Amino acid sequence: MNKVAKSIIAAIVDILIVVLILFSVVISISSITARANNGVPDLFGYTPFSVQTDSMKPTFVKGDYIFIEECNTEDLQVGDIITYFTIIDGTRVINTHRIVEICEDNGLIQYRTQGDNKETNPEVDKVMPAPGDVIGKYNGTRIPVLGSVIDYLSTQLGFFLVILLPVLLFTVYQIYKLIAVIMYNQKVDVLNAAETASDEMKEAIIAEYLAKQKKEEVAQGEKDD
Repeated sequence: MNKVAKSIIAAIVDILIVVLILFSVVISISSITARANNGVPDLFGYTPFSVQTDSMKPTFVKGDYIFIEECNTEDLQVGDIITYFTIIDGTRVINTHRIVEICEDNGLIQYRTQGDNKETNPEVDKVMPAPGDVIGKYNGTRIPVLGSVIDYLSTQLGFFLVILLPVLLFTVYQIYKLIAVIMYNQKVDVLNAAETASDEMKEAIIAEYLAKQKKEEVAQGEKDD
């Protein structure tokens, strides 16, 4: 494998790791803020939700990731899509539907809501939320499929397999590369030292030879005398 291919693969791996880390940050922040805020996550001022049903199809569908913004309930109008607390089958849940009517009775305001999917929601919702039940207004931003991905990564198995395990393997690989570089540098230092020592030995041998030659010349001169 040539250097260009290795560089491309390394760059791709780095990008994937960064994406996984970002996913882990999003999941962690959403989980922590949701636990502290009655199940309502807060991601940098926005409230993201994974769509769980097709009740709002085709506006958004199951598996989408949508963003809700805090709003002034006095400014809400018919046609706005709101996220709110409601009761479904005796359980308090968070729902996102469109306002089809704003009702007021003796100063009490309530919103009549209904899902856009008339096949699954042919009638208006039975429970009408009040302004105090409203979490926020859908700002029109949705990311297809990301909701399903976030839901899976939020599970222990998904978080371990898709985020934790790759990050751990990447960390081990980086440590291996660091050790390999250190060992390579040590080897280079040893070779350089060996070369230096070899030169010094050569110089010593030459000096010894010259000294021997000079000694022999002196001895020969004395003999001739």
